[in-house]
Amino acid sequence: MDKREYVKLFERKLVHHCTPTLAGIKPGSLFVCRDESVSGLGKSKSGIVSARTHERNLAYALRATRDKLYDCGVRIELLARRKSGVLLYVYRPDLLRRDLSRPEVASFLAQGGYDTSSLAACIELLHKRICGTDLQSTLSGSCAFPHEIGLFLGYPFEDVMGFIENKGENYLCSGCWKVYSCERDAKECFCKYKECTRAYEELFDEGVSLECLAILDDAFPADEAYSQAS
Repeated sequence: MDKREYVKLFERKLVHHCTPTLAGIKPGSLFVCRDESVSGLGKSKSGIVSARTHERNLAYALRATRDKLYDCGVRIELLARRKSGVLLYVYRPDLLRRDLSRPEVASFLAQGGYDTSSLAACIELLHKRICGTDLQSTLSGSCAFPHEIGLFLGYPFEDVMGFIENKGENYLCSGCWKVYSCERDAKECFCKYKECTRAYEELFDEGVSLECLAILDDAFPADEAYSQAS
């Protein structure tokens, strides 16, 4: 498999997991990119591809995809390296900045040491917090994320607080996140995300480029669509 094929498989993975962010109706998406998920099951003609080759191919695909999406207003950050793969955060700075600047969100994050006036500083602290929970998970044998991660993914503030207060229990329903308020709105949002992803996957498979899928038309009411979805 050459590098162009690897990039294509990486992009397909991105579309599958991050379409709502590419479409501008969600500020951020998170997914684990496993070696076998973008390398044809990790096989080559001569056998199993080495870990170094995987890492080199992923670095190339990540760099190429970042370049394609930059002018579309989409960024990709590597938040952690795990045995299962690398944890990638795909986000739209404009939407994320707007979300984190909301008074209740900014106040809550400030208690955890976040400075929401600097998006770069927030993401850097999130990276450190995830690395910290990864270490705790290794020691305890459990799996956890810092609770504020939901705010970086566009989850409603009330649901993030509900998750924390209820320790992940007693939710009304569960889909892209655990819901503690506005159940009907959340279910409609889940459906929008699902339908949007289905449409983008079909377009990508038909040959529409990733950057075309990520370009937001000035005539498209992204703010309105986003507010309805979140």
